[in-house]
Amino acid sequence: MKQPKVLSIAGFDPSAGAGILADIKVFQHFNVYGFGVMSALTIQNESEIRGIRWSTQKEIKNQVEVIFELHTIAVVKIGITKDLDTLCWLVTLLKSYKQNLKIVWDPVLKSSGGFIFWNRFNSKKLFETIHLIDLITPNKEEYAELWGFDFPLCQMPDKTTILQKSVSENEEYIIDHLWWNQNIHHLESRKLTGFGKHGTGCILSSGIAAGLALGLNMKQAYYKSKELLNQYMLSSESLLGIA
Repeated sequence: MKQPKVLSIAGFDPSAGAGILADIKVFQHFNVYGFGVMSALTIQNESEIRGIRWSTQKEIKNQVEVIFELHTIAVVKIGITKDLDTLCWLVTLLKSYKQNLKIVWDPVLKSSGGFIFWNRFNSKKLFETIHLIDLITPNKEEYAELWGFDFPLCQMPDKTTILQKSVSENEEYIIDHLWWNQNIHHLESRKLTGFGKHGTGCILSSGIAAGLALGLNMKQAYYKSKELLNQYMLSSESLLGIA
């Protein structure tokens, strides 16, 4: 059996806790071959982001083209992009290479330390594009920024799966909502302390992308990725324990 190939289009985080480097570690854990395209170079450590240089659309396209010329990519995971226009352009570009390509978008609007990536966007334009994306993984705050707290999951496009993370929680459990196959699935997991770690959203979304590349369905891929995320949350400091 050939090793599935997965592409991460994301920022380069020198601390390796998020972005491309974290995604590649997750892909390696799931035994899928990971490629990386840099959407941005961040100047950061695990505690703060001090600056960012965005890749141009030409630079991103050139990176994508050279990979697609030689390799059949099963799933693309998208992390930070400069703005909504770049995201929409990128999704359309990817679909032009391969219509049945699966796309997972982790909508990182700001970092856990408060650095803002997106602050203005057109919700209508976003809605016109999301039908091309197979899975979107916002947390509760990101979902509210994109669509509003009260926007019902059942009004999302039928072909798009939405994983709304940390919808509710108590002292023991966290509840995620998965809008998949026109049903809302309530997914419960034990609440864990992450020692102030960043990049948990990257790990979960890239783990799901790897699971989809391996042929798992959305719920199966979610639970496999959640197992890995829990392992990371319980580890002492870094991602080294999950590679």
